[in-house]
Amino acid sequence: MSSTPMGGPGSAPVAEASAATSGTGSGEGPILRVADLARQYGGVRAVDGVSFQLQPSTITGIIGPNGAGKSTVLTVVSGFTSPTAGTIEFLGRDVTRLPMHRRAQMGLVRTFQIARVFDGLTAIENLMVAVPRQRSLTLKGLLAGKRYWRSEEEEILARAWELMNTFGMADKANEKAGRLSGGQRRAVEIMRALMTRPKLLLVDEPMAGLNPKLTRELEEVFLALRRQGLSILIIEHELDTVERICSEVLVMAWGKVIARGEMAELRTRKEVQDAYVVG
Repeated sequence: MSSTPMGGPGSAPVAEASAATSGTGSGEGPILRVADLARQYGGVRAVDGVSFQLQPSTITGIIGPNGAGKSTVLTVVSGFTSPTAGTIEFLGRDVTRLPMHRRAQMGLVRTFQIARVFDGLTAIENLMVAVPRQRSLTLKGLLAGKRYWRSEEEEILARAWELMNTFGMADKANEKAGRLSGGQRRAVEIMRALMTRPKLLLVDEPMAGLNPKLTRELEEVFLALRRQGLSILIIEHELDTVERICSEVLVMAWGKVIARGEMAELRTRKEVQDAYVVG
């Protein structure tokens, strides 16, 4: 990320990030239900009977030692990989067999542990191309010309600039993504996911490699997005971050959820401590 603080001078207030999200959360039941989820690779059960629910407008963390199955859970829930067993319900609908792009259209969107951006595009172009079903990209749009899609493009551009300001990266908007730092690339990927107006965002280790200052700034962005209705499921190794932003935490080890609760309380539990030492 840039040296410009998120929400700092020249940036839109972090709390105004709502324009980039869908304003989700009806308050009527869980936004996500995962039941008896399993994923097997050959003889290895990477995920073994995982069940949990996510409430609207919450941030839920998944923690655990390396190899616990955390990223596999996100991979299966997002539809990137099919489960071996179990069911996934999103917004009350069974999406267990829906492909990833269909889930994304419904508002279930994920980012990856290693940021994936289009190096040849500028940072803001990376955001703009993320919006699905743009008029300018359809045959009708090509035939009708700019009058048909100009207003939509202006709205997309305005939303992209709002996010660039919120994340403190307005000064990097026109820089090629391939020249951005690792933290900046990660921010671009998160912003690109937000351009789709998700209802649930799955995030894999967003704080990896960030210095403490940028970590706290990104935490504030996530908290602001939650206040505006976005639900977030986050894998994170920085336990202080998890304690500050997550209302509930799932602890995984050996492909299973072995504990859940608030981070402050989980730190004291022997099974959690043992999982980190043995796992």
